[in-house]
Amino acid sequence: MAQRPRSCWPRQSRRRGCRLRAPHAPTCSKRCDRSRPIRRILLVIALSNAAASPHVVRGETPHDGQLLSVKVRAPLPAYEALDDFGRGYFSRQVYEQARAQQEFDVLDIRYASDGLEVPGVLIRPKNAAGRMWPAIIYNRGGTGDYGKINDVTVLDLYLLAKAGFVVIASDYRFHDATAKRDEWGGADLNDVVNLVPALGSLDIVDHDHLYMLGVSRGGTMTYLALMKRCVPVRAAAVIAGPSDLEALGRHQPAFVNGDDTYDGWAKVWPDYGRHKADLYRDRSPIFWTANLDVPILILHSRQDRLVPVEHALRMAAALQAGGKPYALHIYERDGHSLPLNRDDRNRQIVSWFMSAR
Repeated sequence: MAQRPRSCWPRQSRRRGCRLRAPHAPTCSKRCDRSRPIRRILLVIALSNAAASPHVVRGETPHDGQLLSVKVRAPLPAYEALDDFGRGYFSRQVYEQARAQQEFDVLDIRYASDGLEVPGVLIRPKNAAGRMWPAIIYNRGGTGDYGKINDVTVLDLYLLAKAGFVVIASDYRFHDATAKRDEWGGADLNDVVNLVPALGSLDIVDHDHLYMLGVSRGGTMTYLALMKRCVPVRAAAVIAGPSDLEALGRHQPAFVNGDDTYDGWAKVWPDYGRHKADLYRDRSPIFWTANLDVPILILHSRQDRLVPVEHALRMAAALQAGGKPYALHIYERDGHSLPLNRDDRNRQIVSWFMSAR
């Protein structure tokens, strides 16, 4: 089932500033290599996490992006089983329609990334109707086990699939024993990049029409995947994405100092005391906008208390100054992931992607 993607990296390699690195992982030219001084440190951390992970692939090492297991996901529970957030996020009508749908397979997957088995979700049509489908790579928010893909996430992904897409999402590598050591843009960025060859194994996917969507922390992952790793997508969208992690750490010190669910960047990132300036710069998209060649839609709420709207405004200003293709929409009244404007949010995202075809 898994095979070399036909047109993902080769098409991307023709874009200005990118070159191939065998077998599948792209890297950018000199303008994308400003993080080189700390790459050796990040490699050591990635290897140590791989050794500690309970999901290391044994035996012959599969290639990155290879689908290791695919199984039907358990059906959505009854509406009454949702928590207050879930019931507030989706009406009973929308939820029950999704529970009853028969057009799409909703699948739990495990795929290879740096020798690890990484969990994720894939939503694909049961009947491709003889056509090739565009695909969305979805990057979730949250840290470690907090924010893992759940039934609410799956319903959000289904609504995107219903608009005419195959949708694939990573749950990233840091779970359970390693959840508190989530690197936030370190080795976990490979888990996003390796979804491209995962899509390459699906013969119904139009590999020339890939898109990317990130929410909250997933927005940061989206920015970094585009700006530092030249992921071959035609367009992208970011909802409430942090663009400057040092500023986010000042706003929410628990990201730096940790709490009962997370050790914090000061402990997780290598040699934080001596290299924090470089580490923040390496993981903060605001410093990498010169590398962006993909049209990007930025959506945010003026009232966002978790990631202040300044992250979107600063990113838009930097893209404007660099003459980069982007659009910005600020919602006057809404929460962090724009739940009150979900329909309009999705309409804008789908329209943005379709306009880039």
